[in-house]
Amino acid sequence: MKHQAVRMDFTPRELKYFLFAKKVCPRCGGKLIKSKEYETRYGWEFYERTEPILADNARVKYYSYYFTCEDCGKKYPLSELASAKE
Repeated sequence: MKHQAVRMDFTPRELKYFLFAKKVCPRCGGKLIKSKEYETRYGWEFYERTEPILADNARVKYYSYYFTCEDCGKKYPLSELASAKE
């Protein structure tokens, strides 16, 4: 069954890190490689304050971004790196 929508959520701090920050491992200083993963969710999980945009049974690809260090192999979610970059 196909997905009807795609969704990515970023806080302002995460978006700033994602677009502009130098991608360096906080543990060892190695280069971080970006990857993305998705999970399938349904439209009823994304109700907004007003009317829902998607049908309740719509299949949504919900993306999450991760960064993996080339040197030490540690995997970081975007939210962890953005909050450490304060």
